[in-house]
Amino acid sequence: MIAQTKLLRAIEEQLDELVKRAENCVTNTNAAQTDLEESQLRNLQNLASATESVAVLENFIAYQIGRKKIPLDVGKQIMDNLRQISLLAEEISRQKGVDEQALRLLRIEMIRMYLGFLVRKFVAERKREERT
Repeated sequence: MIAQTKLLRAIEEQLDELVKRAENCVTNTNAAQTDLEESQLRNLQNLASATESVAVLENFIAYQIGRKKIPLDVGKQIMDNLRQISLLAEEISRQKGVDEQALRLLRIEMIRMYLGFLVRKFVAERKREERT
């Protein structure tokens, strides 16, 4: 229970950073102005809910880039952010002194939150674009 409380606090402490990364990804790649469909990001988000494997997520992104369903620059930025979040989770786990299982949970929960923020920012930008 103590480890879980530590993880929840650690995630809470990183929320602003996760939001910033997600919003910067959408903004810096102009994702809302591309052919990217909301469904592709939702599919990625759903996959993240079904797995604890970052490699599975990266594989899905690479597949969607290959199919030209996710623009290359958007996909690369998302994968880069996933790697950065993984490194951040490793750093936090060392600081909090949690085991490997807790690290995996911390990593995937942070990634899931990031993807949620990513989808929300994308939808907000896309809707704003549609109105103008």
